[in-house]
Amino acid sequence: ALEAAAGQLADRLLAEARVALLSPPSRSREIGADADEGGEAARGGGTDQDDELAEALRLPRGRVSECALAVARLCRCCLAAAALVRGRGARLLVRRARELLELFVALAPTRVSSPVPHLSLLLHNDCRYLAHACLTLPLPYHARLDAAAAADATLVSLVEPLRALAAATLRAALHAQSAALLSTLRRAEGFVSVGEDEAAGAAAQRATHQLVRELALLRPQWCETLPRGVALSSVSRLAEAVLRPLYESLVALRHISERDSRALHKVLSFLLPACEQLLSAAARSPLDGRCEHLVPSLRRCRQLGRLLDARLAEVVAWWGEGELDAISARDLLVLLRAIWNEEALLANAREMHRALVAEAAL
Repeated sequence: ALEAAAGQLADRLLAEARVALLSPPSRSREIGADADEGGEAARGGGTDQDDELAEALRLPRGRVSECALAVARLCRCCLAAAALVRGRGARLLVRRARELLELFVALAPTRVSSPVPHLSLLLHNDCRYLAHACLTLPLPYHARLDAAAAADATLVSLVEPLRALAAATLRAALHAQSAALLSTLRRAEGFVSVGEDEAAGAAAQRATHQLVRELALLRPQWCETLPRGVALSSVSRLAEAVLRPLYESLVALRHISERDSRALHKVLSFLLPACEQLLSAAARSPLDGRCEHLVPSLRRCRQLGRLLDARLAEVVAWWGEGELDAISARDLLVLLRAIWNEEALLANAREMHRALVAEAAL
């Protein structure tokens, strides 16, 4: 009778899992906690060894879909029921827990068929959450299972497939989001003659404003969905995906008039703070000077912006003090020649010009 009841329960739990997997993928809930939240309560107040174990098993704060929560709950039900019976019924329930997770791995990616970043990021979190569940769910029940069921109760073999799916999903989301940002940047048409040509200036302004809007949208989509560490790493890559080609476009300019300089300086003054705000939102705290370590092109663009708004004498002084160190000698030489003519450089910055030419030739 117990074996028959176990079989009926296993079938019912599988049916519930199928319903959960067909539910709207956007429904989610915040779980976990950041490492710096909770103080002594978060550490548990136990021994150092207990605290280390608690830290290893701690889930970082992030959003998880109702579907993944339901799958974990149903797996827990399978294991709890298996601990109450023996023999084939226990083994059936334990195997059903594994089947529920395997069903998620097989079907969950098909739920994210649209290019909506939030859904992909939820799937990433779901996979990480269920990988964590594979390590922790069996622990309270293992000692109460009979030997045969206990041998099947380990879910460790599912951890790697779930983590691999999480990593692949995040890579795809980053690739798609980077491509979208780069597409917007290209509407600026290389920032050529933005101060001299009205149409070019308008195109650059539209592209810049659109980029700022898209960066602002990344905050609810990425920063409020992913765990803090993953969010910070991800938006750092996205900011770099914008600023690196922007920097390369500006360095590629062969003539930058005074009007161009003012227009380009305005572009950078508008865009760089948007990137910094995004990084701070991902970190959930002000980053101060750490932004430049996370996004190397941010420092280069910031120094380039100073260059565009400076007199030649100021540039010479900054170069001498090492304040233009993020810009390579070759790039700095190209920029100087685009902004000032050779005669002005030789007359007012001969030593710097000679040193840059020698370093660029190496």
